Amino acid sequence: MHPILLKIGPVTIYTYGVMVALGIFFGSLILVKLAEREGIPREDVVDTAFWSIVSGFIGARLFFFIYNPQYLKPWYRILFVWEGGLVWYGGVIFGTLTAIYFVRKRKIPVWKFADIVSIALSVGLGFGRIGCTMAGCCYGKECHTPFALVFKDTHSAAPLNVPLWPTQPISSAANFLIALLLYLLYRRRRAPGEVFGFYLIFYGIFRFLIEFVRSTPKEIFGIFSNNQIISIIMVAAGIVIVIYRRKRAEEV
Repeated sequence: MHPILLKIGPVTIYTYGVMVALGIFFGSLILVKLAEREGIPREDVVDTAFWSIVSGFIGARLFFFIYNPQYLKPWYRILFVWEGGLVWYGGVIFGTLTAIYFVRKRKIPVWKFADIVSIALSVGLGFGRIGCTMAGCCYGKECHTPFALVFKDTHSAAPLNVPLWPTQPISSAANFLIALLLYLLYRRRRAPGEVFGFYLIFYGIFRFLIEFVRSTPKEIFGIFSNNQIISIIMVAAGIVIVIYRRKRAEEV
């Protein structure tokens, strides 16, 4: 695709970095707007979002090199985030822990915040996957279909001149669709927290399925990848949360 958006003298602007920046911008904008609707102070939302994003990037980057140590040459390449190479689950773990800290410290309504974060996160990840398409990371297995992607730019992370499953654009479209579905559910939610539960269900199901055609999953138990195991846990947790939150709402 197009890993490098443009070059201005010695400065190189990578498409991946631009798309991630757009994802953060639009995701944060949505988060702030929804927070206002929930009556959550803007300052608390901005602080929580900023530090969660920072720690999320650190976690996503660390997990990428844990899964792919061959790219850690030289070691300081871990700082080259514009090249691509982020593991979503690593970002979620670090980002969630940071968000929990701020939610407790600022006394932010946990379930309401989780609902709006899930919508903003889906939008942000949708843009991020466009960046993956451009950079060639998170590429699919070889396939011979009319919709296969063929990477020819030597700066791409994907194998060159090989038809591959278009896992990145599929993932982008899926995340935008999930964001839309979550927003529709948000407008009609029966209890705070259920939108977050549905996010875990929707994304968990999608990620479980897309892993079958991704080229990089690490298999465990000889059948499923580690990401698929985490996806199963996400779906189960999401179902429990939806049932629990709706039951609590009926009891009030």
